[in-house]
Amino acid sequence: MQNMPSKGGGVLVRNQFVPRAGFTFVGADLGQIEPRIMAHIMYTKYGDNSMRQIFVDGVDLYTTMAMMTFGLAEEYCVDKAYDPTGTFKPRAMMKTGQLAVSYDQSPKSFAKKMNVSDDVAAMFFENFDRTFPSFKTMVADIRGFMARNGYVETLFGRKRRFPDYASVAAAQKRNEERLIRLYTERKQLKAKTTLTARDQQRLVTVQDEIDILSEKRGLVGYWERAAFNAVIQGTGADILKMNGNRNARICRERGWEFNASIHDEIKNSVPNEDLMPDTIALIDDIMTKTVELSVPLVTDIVIEPRWMQEYAPSEWDFVNCRPLPEYASKYAS
Repeated sequence: MQNMPSKGGGVLVRNQFVPRAGFTFVGADLGQIEPRIMAHIMYTKYGDNSMRQIFVDGVDLYTTMAMMTFGLAEEYCVDKAYDPTGTFKPRAMMKTGQLAVSYDQSPKSFAKKMNVSDDVAAMFFENFDRTFPSFKTMVADIRGFMARNGYVETLFGRKRRFPDYASVAAAQKRNEERLIRLYTERKQLKAKTTLTARDQQRLVTVQDEIDILSEKRGLVGYWERAAFNAVIQGTGADILKMNGNRNARICRERGWEFNASIHDEIKNSVPNEDLMPDTIALIDDIMTKTVELSVPLVTDIVIEPRWMQEYAPSEWDFVNCRPLPEYASKYAS
């Protein structure tokens, strides 16, 4: 179910999943859990409140981050808005840029990805570091821990191991000078106006060796990114598992069904006679209070007569267990 598309034709497939007769789906997902975990680590480990305060204030994460990073008014930082010069979209750049910083992407590569000038990309990286001072330190510390110990841990102590990192990284470091010489030689060969048969053979040999050594360099980079993801995404998975455990116990006690865990979402089937505002409040509590961080957790709850036909609790007639009249035709087409 996790791999079933949520757009296009996948919606029609998802619509075929319905609760048993007399029950209604209630889905709840964790909102922006990964940046909330980052903000929690930055605050508790480094005393950096820059990202945490955004969540405490309950404002849009990426709009506020863009306003702080670029020093722009909100009107330029909302979804799809451009900066005053019409050069880039601050909010979109912020959303992608946070990943770019965590993955050690170069400003030049980021500029190409975002289709902006090198100067704009360099400004973003410089301003991001100043606005969120412990972000890069957090990333570097997680990677450094992995390099020293061969594993990382989620905030709840679950480990992911990288047993080959040290040996492969050491070999890659020894080969770095060799790789640079090979790049230089390849450039010199390609610069020749005419290549002899010997040159052509040498170019093939050089390229083969570059491919082998570059693959190991890429593997080291992949493991370093994976180490950071294992802490952040892994902690999010831990939280959802704890929420799921509590949810399963409540479902068993009340005769509900815990149908699925999909990414950051849990989906229950609730008997229609039990689908009341206090049920929504209980599910909200499961998602946001089972685990507490230094940042508030939030959840988005939907009521679904069938999967992906979503109604907000404010759109639902709890007395008659159906959408309110003004929302009854929401999915008529």
